[in-house]
Amino acid sequence: MSCFMTLQISRASLVPKSSYIAKPAASWLDDFLVWISPEAFSCCRKFVNGSYCPPDDQPPCCFPDEGPCGLGGVCKDCTTCFRHSDLVNDRPTTAQFREKLPWFLDALPSADCAKGGHGAYTNSVDLNGFQSGVIQASEFRTYHTPVNRQGDYVNALRAARDFCSRISASLKMDIFPYSVFYIFFEQYLDIWKIALINLAVALGAVFVVCLVITSSLWSSAIILLVLVMIVLDIMGVMAILGIQLNAVSVVNLVMSIGIAVEFCVHIAHAFMVSTGDRSQRAKIALCTMGASVFSGITLTKLVGVLVLCFATSEIFVVYYFQMYLALVIIGFLHGLVFLPVLLSLFGPPSRYSVVKGQPEDASSSS
Repeated sequence: MSCFMTLQISRASLVPKSSYIAKPAASWLDDFLVWISPEAFSCCRKFVNGSYCPPDDQPPCCFPDEGPCGLGGVCKDCTTCFRHSDLVNDRPTTAQFREKLPWFLDALPSADCAKGGHGAYTNSVDLNGFQSGVIQASEFRTYHTPVNRQGDYVNALRAARDFCSRISASLKMDIFPYSVFYIFFEQYLDIWKIALINLAVALGAVFVVCLVITSSLWSSAIILLVLVMIVLDIMGVMAILGIQLNAVSVVNLVMSIGIAVEFCVHIAHAFMVSTGDRSQRAKIALCTMGASVFSGITLTKLVGVLVLCFATSEIFVVYYFQMYLALVIIGFLHGLVFLPVLLSLFGPPSRYSVVKGQPEDASSSS
């Protein structure tokens, strides 16, 4: 399994543009086999009593304030752990593996033996149950290619997961990738799906509430159409300004639906309760509610948003000032310009009808 895994990672590193893997993996098993090799004279060593003996440039063989190390001191009787005759095809037996693996993981790398595994592989091997000679879980470390943009981080995470899913299917075991930035960019794997679901739920809730309040399917459908157009226009502004779709911008988009309702529902309600033909009712709705929507909603929100322009934090300038300024302008144009025209052409019928009065009876003669 280890050889197959490292081989596949090595192959993936040959195509770094698609795999985002920069170099072959560091295998603790390969370094362990080198460490116990009889040719590595200063690595795997033992005292005459069988306990671990460190390299000559480490305590107790040598201390920083001493002179030449290991020449006549406590480590003069150290010998290598194995001879070639002690190994089977230069590979340890189960008993030898079980005995020497903790030594390797505790061995400090130094000039005499750079293959010590304490620094690089201390947490790479799960030793629970290793007495049976079977490692239940381990890791192999490699490096991603340099990533700078959000898209590169997301593509690197997606490529790592695809690679591990293929290896898992081949080896019939669970293999998963991990890096520090994965926990931050995992949300972007399904950000579009999450955004569409949340926007659909918000639009559906607004439609139901408008239907209950106005009791008009026609009017609720027109309001829903205008809200969808406002959201699409805001997403277009995001693309123009280079605002990325992330958790903050998705929340702003969902909130914009609730704010955009204020630009539409008052005009639609005034249109429904007015009398006359569609054009006359659209004019009446603008005359009665247009000023209130402009002064009470547009101007107040515009003043509150403009303050964010002077924020020192880029997240406030980009995700709050720019997006909410776009919301106010687009909502104003849709609510006071586009919606009255749409109502004058396809608006619902009025709730009230004019009843002509009956002519008065002639006065009776005396």
